[in-house]
Amino acid sequence: MFWIRLIPIAFFSLSAISLLAFQSIEIVHAITDLIFQKSRLK
Repeated sequence: MFWIRLIPIAFFSLSAISLLAFQSIEIVHAITDLIFQKSRLK
């Protein structure tokens, strides 16, 4: 019974972690794009 509970919890936690990592990478790319655009304007 323990594995039956553990597998979906692990799956959802892994999917949530991967989504958060993807979003953080996108945010970092957006910030770097903004910084480079500001430096280009100067």
